[in-house]
Amino acid sequence: MKFWIISLFDPTPIDKTAVGRYIGIANAAKRRSIDIIHFTSTFRHTGKKHRFDEDTFIKDSDSYRIYYLHSMGYANNMSPKRFYAHHIYATKLINAFKKLENPDIILLSMPPLSIAYEVSKWAYENKIPFVIDIIDPWPDSFIKDIPNYLKFIGKPLLWPFRRKLIQSIEASSAIIGISREYVEWAKRQSRKARAKPSEYFFPAVDLDSVQNELSYIEKKYNDKLTLVYAGSLASSYDISSILEAAKYFDEFYHGRTHFYIAGIGPKQKKVIEYASQHKNIEYLGMLNRGELFKVYKNSDLGVMQHMNSLTQTVTYKVFSYLSAGLPILNSLQSEVVHIIEENKVGLCNKEQDVNSLISNIEIYLNDKNRLEEEKVNAINTTKRLGDSKTVYEKLVDFLIKISNCHL
Repeated sequence: MKFWIISLFDPTPIDKTAVGRYIGIANAAKRRSIDIIHFTSTFRHTGKKHRFDEDTFIKDSDSYRIYYLHSMGYANNMSPKRFYAHHIYATKLINAFKKLENPDIILLSMPPLSIAYEVSKWAYENKIPFVIDIIDPWPDSFIKDIPNYLKFIGKPLLWPFRRKLIQSIEASSAIIGISREYVEWAKRQSRKARAKPSEYFFPAVDLDSVQNELSYIEKKYNDKLTLVYAGSLASSYDISSILEAAKYFDEFYHGRTHFYIAGIGPKQKKVIEYASQHKNIEYLGMLNRGELFKVYKNSDLGVMQHMNSLTQTVTYKVFSYLSAGLPILNSLQSEVVHIIEENKVGLCNKEQDVNSLISNIEIYLNDKNRLEEEKVNAINTTKRLGDSKTVYEKLVDFLIKISNCHL
C-alpha cells in the first residue's frame, strides 16, 4: 500500500527536533509496511530558512521517503509573498505528482488552502482517495485578527478563499483534524461537507520517548511550587496574567514559588522587565528540546494561558506538558477544558482573569497530595488520549478504511 502525506509546516527527520504529527503518522504507517512519500518544502516555516537550495529527495528508510520541493521563502507570515509562494508550490507539487506512480490515498494538512485546493482537484480528477487534515481553521483564523471595524470588509475580500475551502472539502473523501471542534467547523462549511466520513486525532507525542529522555535528567531538590510557561510570547498569549500572578506570589508567598518562562516574541521585553524585579521569575529565552526537558523535569505545573478566539482548540502544548507529568493551568475555553476536568489533570481559568489563576495556583501550593495525584493522572491521560503510538495507529486505520471504501 502507498500513502502520500503532504505537510509544509511540520518538522521532518532532518530537522532534528521533536517528532511532529506527520513524522508520527509516517512512523505508524511504516510499522504496517506501508510505503510513504512525505511531500514538504525546502523552506522551513519555523526559522524562515531553506533546508536545501533545490528539489531534494531523501530516503529516511526503505518505506519512508521525503520529497523537499523547492519553494520561495518569505519573512512575514502575513504577507502577499507567502500567498504567492504557496501558489507556486501548489503548481510544482501537481507536476511532481505526474512523475510518480499514483498512491492508494493522499493525506494533506490544511492550511495552506491554495495547496489543499489544487491537490483536492487533482485527486478527484484522478479518482484517488483524498483526506483533508484540519490543522487550523483558515480563513477564520485570519478573520479573527482583523479589527472589528474592518471585519465587514475582510469577510467579502476573503470569500474567494472560503469558496476554495468549500470546494476542497467537498472534493475530499473524508475529513480529519487535530480536534473535534475543527472537524465540526469543516463540516459546517456545506451540506456536502456534513455528509463526509470524519474523525479527530489529537496532536500527540511519543510518550515512551519523552519519559525515556526525562529519566536521564537529574531532578534538583526544590521545595518551591515550580511552574513553566514554554511557548510564544506573542499577542495571542496571555503573558500578562502569568507575570501578574508571579508578582503576587513573590509579594505574598515570598520564596514559595518559581516561574520559568521560555520563548521569544514581542512580549519578551515585558517578561525580562518583570524578571529583573521579581526573583521568582526566570526568563530562559528560546530552548531546544533537551533544555526544555530539563525545565520540565524540575517543574510541577505547565502554564497554558491563551487569549481566546474561535480558532483555538486543542494545542500541541497539551500533551507536551501532560506527557512530562505536568498538570496544566489553562485559559483556553475549548475542548481542552473537558480533557482537563474529565481526567483531573489541572485547573482552568478565563483569559486575563489573574485572580482566578492565582486561586488555582494557591490550590496546588496548599495541597501537595492533589498535585502528586494529578502528575500521575497526566501520564495516564497521555497514554489513553495523546500517545502517538495509539493516536496515529488509529489515524492510519482510518486512512486504510477510507482507501478500501474507495475501491
